[in-house]
Amino acid sequence: MSFPGNIGLPPRTEMTLQKLFSGADHVGGVFSPGHEKCQILTNDKWTQDAGGLPKHSLLIARPLLEGDAIVSEDDVHKGHRLPEEPTEFNQPDPQGNESTHALLLRVTGPADIPQEGRLQTNRYDAIREAITGDDGGTPSAEDFVDVLTRREMQYSGIETKILGTFYYDENENGDKRLSFSSDVQTFFSAGHYVVHKPDDKALQWIASYPTTEDTSPVKLGDVRYTTTNIWDDATESGMYFDVEEFIGAKTAVFGMTRKGKSNTMKIIAGAIEDHDESVGQLIFDPSGEYAYKNQQDNECALGELHDSDGPISTVYKFAAKDDDDRYKPLRSNLLAHSNLNVTKQYVQQELAGEDADYIGHFRSTSADIPSENDLGSLHGSDYRRARWLRSAYYAVISKAIGEDSLPEDFDPMYIGVNSDVLEVVNNNTNTTDHSKSAGGDVPLEYDDGVNTLVDFWETVAENIDEVNEAYEEDHDWVDDDLESVLKMLQTSGSKSGWRKLTDLSDYHSPKRDVDVANEIYQKLASGELVVVDISNGLQNVITAEKERLVGHILKESMQRFRELDEDESLPKIQLYLEEAHQHFDEYDSDRDEMNPFVTLAKEGAKFEIGLAYATQEVTSVDARVRANTANWIVTHINSGKEIRELGEYYNFSEFGESIRNVEDVGYARAKTYSGEYIVPVMVSLFDKEWVRENTQFGVKKDGEFVVKREGESTE
Repeated sequence: MSFPGNIGLPPRTEMTLQKLFSGADHVGGVFSPGHEKCQILTNDKWTQDAGGLPKHSLLIARPLLEGDAIVSEDDVHKGHRLPEEPTEFNQPDPQGNESTHALLLRVTGPADIPQEGRLQTNRYDAIREAITGDDGGTPSAEDFVDVLTRREMQYSGIETKILGTFYYDENENGDKRLSFSSDVQTFFSAGHYVVHKPDDKALQWIASYPTTEDTSPVKLGDVRYTTTNIWDDATESGMYFDVEEFIGAKTAVFGMTRKGKSNTMKIIAGAIEDHDESVGQLIFDPSGEYAYKNQQDNECALGELHDSDGPISTVYKFAAKDDDDRYKPLRSNLLAHSNLNVTKQYVQQELAGEDADYIGHFRSTSADIPSENDLGSLHGSDYRRARWLRSAYYAVISKAIGEDSLPEDFDPMYIGVNSDVLEVVNNNTNTTDHSKSAGGDVPLEYDDGVNTLVDFWETVAENIDEVNEAYEEDHDWVDDDLESVLKMLQTSGSKSGWRKLTDLSDYHSPKRDVDVANEIYQKLASGELVVVDISNGLQNVITAEKERLVGHILKESMQRFRELDEDESLPKIQLYLEEAHQHFDEYDSDRDEMNPFVTLAKEGAKFEIGLAYATQEVTSVDARVRANTANWIVTHINSGKEIRELGEYYNFSEFGESIRNVEDVGYARAKTYSGEYIVPVMVSLFDKEWVRENTQFGVKKDGEFVVKREGESTE
């Protein structure tokens, strides 16, 4: 893993309360403490010097008086204001000792102070005087109140929520460390809590807590309370997350279209890829922006990144022309004998929801079509009939895809045929005579421009009664199973037959003799990054292929889980899903099985499969999935309904107005699994600068690195 150097996140054993307050701006003091919230007295001068106090600002407060500085009953005579005799109590030194704790506060809005009524009257009088002067609303120097009055009017109150307490405890080695808990053990009414706005270094440590340099930090972005920028001191406070928290976990990225969801997903994927090369990652890319360089990412698309060994990813796409190491067709050869199970899956998918009896019989028989391995365990009549059934099934598939699609190098399918039956076929065919090979079987193949596989079985299908009459045995040559397949080659009357399967051509590639789903799973299990470009293709084909890929990954992971030895571990896999609302419907009315995306979301963690999903519709995600989502990143949402639903989780309800009103791209509110509070952050742009500072990767162009880490070789 690459490491960005000293990023200003010292380990908790090296952090102190004094460092949190060092360089902080004094903004006021607590005058009304509590366990859940407190009110702060502040002043316009302090606020301006601190660069403002926007809503949601993080502040820190420490008591000046605690411990021995708290007055006991013995220090004051019970019947008098002063003790009758001198006591041992001394006036405390507020700067004498470091505090035992500090409160972390979040600004929620204004608060009334005890003198609010009088101050409001003064402010009213002052503004009235200023705007009704002799110059028609333009105030002169004489229209302003005196300095002392202005000083008093500058005092105001701020309401804050207490997020928790920074305090000291010990780690497992007995070392003292600074820790945080999301509650308050007690508060001191006369503790004189002074409140500060932390400087950029302290804020970075607070915003990233508990992520430090001794974890696996990656920068998500910079802390940003507002998108308005008036007092800019050019300093930034990063918000870092621990990459380990995203591996194998569910991460939600919510927000409207074009508000930075994809950019956030790229940062997560890039960070994981750099951190742990054993994690396989699968990204479904709906627009091609993950796979290929684009203007936004400035030549740094994930699919374009290299390390010293070459490209770090393999891209699959429907329109791939060259089957090289990086760009592979997202299709399989449905006529390859080794892909029979793939073909069966697509057949079941295409015929789902069809209610004709002959279709139902075909679907039932399709599930039992024997593989080459199955044939090896059969003998005699069972063996012959299994070969008939298998070759007739391939004839239906070939007819549906297109008769000319049977490649010339198609492995012939040999079947044993009675001479009388063969004579009937040859008497009824309009194409070519079928003959037996030297071994005595009839080869069905692509021969001299003719698809003899389709021709043979199409002829049998149209002449079933004549074929059975010619077969001089006590049972029919075409039995019930074979007839259920052959009826798909009959298109007379109301039967559509094989035409129901013509869309299989969308999934077929004659050059691919492997199952794409299994090939992708093997790459993921080996820790590779795979980008599936689904920017081109029919929507129903894209949806079907995504579901098949996810279903296969789940199936393989479940199988490995059941067979796992004590000393073995499952491969870690991370999936990325955009427009998740399109996939999280639990059931499809046209099929009987559960949506694989729902299964993945609910059970994936058990099989070491993590999921990052992005959507603008919070309610579209099953409540049980949301309840088990570890990491939350929320950009702009314009729906009050969706924001109210979001408000049911953590403290997102406090950010509702900001989520709805602020539409800046990349402005988000982030809550990680170990993070104790929500942090408003402007997410970094996934570009060459982010890649250079946070990963070991680069981008090659014409053989040279155009983006690389400083000090990296371009060899």
